[in-house]
Amino acid sequence: MDWNLSPEELRVLGCLVEKESTTPEQYPLSVNALRNACNQKSSRDPVMDLPESSVREAISSLTRRGLVKTASGYGG
Repeated sequence: MDWNLSPEELRVLGCLVEKESTTPEQYPLSVNALRNACNQKSSRDPVMDLPESSVREAISSLTRRGLVKTASGYGG
């Protein structure tokens, strides 16, 4: 399997792992919440400013690789 992840994919994956462990009650994250996590200024090196389209592309790529799953709708 090709594990050469782009910087955007690495950031999205890292933020998903971090948020799952620090704020599990917020799962599943919305795209906007994930974008905010990716772009936060503290505890990030390098600081990034990813547009929503880049976050969505990274999610799609990670999903195709089987590294993440997407959810839709409201929890009950």
